[in-house]
Amino acid sequence: MVEFTRRRLLELGVGAAGLSLAGCLGEPGSDANTEWFPAGETPFLMAYLDLTVTTQNTGVDPVIPLVLPSNGGSDSTEYVPELPLTEEIEDPLVRTPLAVGGQVIAAGAIAIAAIGLDNLVDPDRPTQGVTELYMTNGTAIGVGDIDVDVADESLRAESEGISGGIKFTPIDDTGEYTLYEADTENDSIVALSSDAVVIADTESAVRTAIETQRGDHDRLAETDETAGWLFETAGTGNLSVGWVGSVDLADYFWGDQSMSQSTAVLAEQNNVLSTLSFAPEDGELTATLALQDSSLDDSLTDRIESQFGSATGDTSLSVDGDRLSLDGTYTDEVLDIGFAEPGAPEGTTVPSGEDVPEKVTEAAEDVSFTFEPRPEDGVVHVVFDGTVEADSVTIRARPSGSEISTSTPENFNFINLQVTSDDEEVVVIATVDDASGIVARTDLD
Repeated sequence: MVEFTRRRLLELGVGAAGLSLAGCLGEPGSDANTEWFPAGETPFLMAYLDLTVTTQNTGVDPVIPLVLPSNGGSDSTEYVPELPLTEEIEDPLVRTPLAVGGQVIAAGAIAIAAIGLDNLVDPDRPTQGVTELYMTNGTAIGVGDIDVDVADESLRAESEGISGGIKFTPIDDTGEYTLYEADTENDSIVALSSDAVVIADTESAVRTAIETQRGDHDRLAETDETAGWLFETAGTGNLSVGWVGSVDLADYFWGDQSMSQSTAVLAEQNNVLSTLSFAPEDGELTATLALQDSSLDDSLTDRIESQFGSATGDTSLSVDGDRLSLDGTYTDEVLDIGFAEPGAPEGTTVPSGEDVPEKVTEAAEDVSFTFEPRPEDGVVHVVFDGTVEADSVTIRARPSGSEISTSTPENFNFINLQVTSDDEEVVVIATVDDASGIVARTDLD
């Protein structure tokens, strides 16, 4: 997969992903942000992320660095939770929203980038562009302060997205939204307004989302008793994933990715909502699980109680018939959570020239790279001629730090890297085991 760290949003592979995103403070059990979730679709799968973009990368895989504004009055300091790698988090109460939620919400981030609107998520404008991201049964929704003129121009002009150029043509208006249709076999439909961008495979799905948010279509949480209880119990937090009915999550995991056994237990249940909320002032993370299933019995309850929340002694379990809820609060002492102000040094200099480790040089010795600046799109088109036999490859612009990383370089023959007018060079960094080095570079005029 590809990870857009620092100044990029996405982590994507061949249709795959996690993401590098950020969120603002939310509390489980608060009023759920469910206005985009339509009734009448069963099964229903959703994911939600309340975000701002950070220049920090926490190393969570899928990468989800959350930038959280201080909750202390006028103090506007932002904090970044520094979490260990997801695979190192054995507690499924935390792992589920990170690993599963990250995979599902990534599909929405990819949809935005694929149509050439990835500039809607801009770290240089943290209060503009997309500030909330939803996935609802395959419909991607980015909510925030949208520059309609710029977005409209990008859609019409066949701007380069992560999958190449796709041109869109306006086909209709519905209220404040303009609907666009892709001029390809892609069949994507986009609705654009100053408040949101909605992307789906069909016009009916786009219109349903808009009508639901307006209140012209029934909302899931208001008409479905089970869904209402799930959201009332677990809220949406900073990051959430959930479903009503029986869903197949396998489509959101690619290659050798897989859910942990304990997380897979939840995937077998019919009605689940799993959320994470961060409290930087207290150095705490709260994870909440709500589950309703007719198959809930003592055996499943005991398994959840023994495994979920295992990393903290501060849990609260409630069971009422076929409903189960569980809260867990985690501190730095139990989950290696630290909160640091953004802007820390990036680390040591990456070796180049004769200082590149031999095994890194060998990994790219049969590969040639072509760099094609495309200033009209604000990107550099980097072409791989051959396969880099490395654990990961990072394309980075300097000095802005804009970068894209992939742990599956064999799946790519080109990458479009967003650059700024101040960038002076683009470098290709290969990593083998614990060694990294620059294997190609180009100067920018």
